[in-house]
Amino acid sequence: MIKNKLNEFEADWAAMPQLEKEQLQKLRNKTILISGHTIARCLCYALLYQNETRNLGINVIFSDFDTSQISDIYSELVLRDDFEFVDYNSLSKIKKADYIVHTALCAEKVQSFAASLKSETAAAKAVCALAGKTGARVVLLSDSRVYGSAEPGRVYAENEYATLNSRDEGCFENQLLRSIEAYFNCEKKSAGFELTTLRTGIVLGADTGLKTPFDDVFKAVANGESATLFSSERKYSLVYISDVFKAVVCSLTEIKSNEVYNVTGINSTVSTGMLSAVLTDIYHGQAKIELDGRGEINACAILGSKLEDNGCPPAVKLETALELCVMSYMENSAGAALPNTHDGRLGAIQKIQLACLLEVDRICKKHNIRYFLGGGTLLGAIRHGGFIPWDDDSDIMMLREDYDKFCEIAPDELPPFLSFHSNKTDKNNYYEFAKLRVNNTVFATELAKSHKSINNGIALDIFCHDKTANSALGQKIHLNMTIFTRALVLNKWNKTKTSNGSKFQTAVTNLCVKLFPLNFSLWLMNHTISFFKHKKNAKYLYDGMGRNVYNGSFPAELLDKAIYMDFAGEMLPVPEKYDGYLRFLYGDYMELAPLSTRLGCHDIRLCDIGKYDRLS
Repeated sequence: MIKNKLNEFEADWAAMPQLEKEQLQKLRNKTILISGHTIARCLCYALLYQNETRNLGINVIFSDFDTSQISDIYSELVLRDDFEFVDYNSLSKIKKADYIVHTALCAEKVQSFAASLKSETAAAKAVCALAGKTGARVVLLSDSRVYGSAEPGRVYAENEYATLNSRDEGCFENQLLRSIEAYFNCEKKSAGFELTTLRTGIVLGADTGLKTPFDDVFKAVANGESATLFSSERKYSLVYISDVFKAVVCSLTEIKSNEVYNVTGINSTVSTGMLSAVLTDIYHGQAKIELDGRGEINACAILGSKLEDNGCPPAVKLETALELCVMSYMENSAGAALPNTHDGRLGAIQKIQLACLLEVDRICKKHNIRYFLGGGTLLGAIRHGGFIPWDDDSDIMMLREDYDKFCEIAPDELPPFLSFHSNKTDKNNYYEFAKLRVNNTVFATELAKSHKSINNGIALDIFCHDKTANSALGQKIHLNMTIFTRALVLNKWNKTKTSNGSKFQTAVTNLCVKLFPLNFSLWLMNHTISFFKHKKNAKYLYDGMGRNVYNGSFPAELLDKAIYMDFAGEMLPVPEKYDGYLRFLYGDYMELAPLSTRLGCHDIRLCDIGKYDRLS
């Protein structure tokens, strides 16, 4: 299994954590030809990894010039039923390809113009011939060198180019990339296949084999050594390989074809001075970087808003990309959390969360209310004996009778530093579930911060796991109604549009969002979630209030009984059958999350922990 061959950094980008499950499902049972060099091989690993972890059934065909290239791929791949190597001379024998991804010279250093022109033209000819024969949708990867030698201060959109000057170093690389793009566009018109061109910034990728001008700096920072970086007049756009893969999948399945899109990371267009400053901000004294002399890279700053406006925004911040690259050079980085989490506040936040949990435990014991640690908090208890090291929130779960009792009692039982909030107690609060908030703190995501009339303090989330139907059909109807009514409330409240399900379902939901008053939708959602609360002998439960609603129902017996386990030095309740419940939620729950996602489960935009800062 390739999953067992990849290290933690390889597994991170192979897992494609920036893509939603529904996006990857669109590749199910497709035949995809991947051709090119380093990025192509990495994409092969990623697609095969998806086959193993998501059972997508993708047939991966990898093509390069000759079989000697296969030495760069794990030898076991040639024995897999879902993988095939075909050299360019043999591509004509392939009878079916749904998609083709040709990475060409993207992120590759060119040694010889003449040799590369000959070989890359031959590769392009073979790939285009196959596209014309099979009608496959094609994605061509290029990079920012295609824009030419950038002027200082310029950021290039897709239809803007600098003049190529033969005296500029690397000009032949720019010409090669333009030639490859031109060839594919000519063949697209003559052969009639769909083509999307993606131009990337400088591609970063921990343990990918990609070479960048900053590798020596990353290695020096990892080891606490001094490094020198030239000072540039220009800015350069960078992008982590995960966002390149995200753009590729979106180009194959979602966004408009026969267009050119730039691919960049979040806030990732920087000068070398800015790059040095970001690394210093993250690693402080460990980053000993000196800017020395003038220099330039054969790359430029590019604008990625067109791709974002077409529904494929970047997901990886520059800080995260740099941290991953630096960590890949560290000797003992396995299992580590990223160092820049919550600007040094994470330890204090977890202590605050633990205090909230202990207050819940006190109240529940006093009033004989049963509850369990839930979600990531339960996972942390079992896997880490406390909080997941990079987690920033806490969850508990209750059954309906206990949940209703707690919601009634809690407001009068809480100490002054806490307050209780639900959509039944707060006029402008439309969350599906209840929360305890730490007063005089702020902890808000991009969406949450727009709701200024509600308490946005550090929160402990309280979920109810409700009864559902015993029949598969009844469960399906209940689940779909829950998703529908939740969309009515959340999209109306947040002023967003839904895009779940088919085009018809999406249209109906968005129409109802416009027509239904928010309070009516809230009433409908609450009654839908608790529809079976009086049902006797219910055999199944579901998480109608949380993100796990999409997992469907699970046997009620999994939450029959609580046992107490150590959580950060305190004894707190977990389900006796926690193994079955966690497998229902996460599958192999003992496997760590992809490294790039270890930044907490929320993208926090406002964070102020007030007087609790002394806990840091």
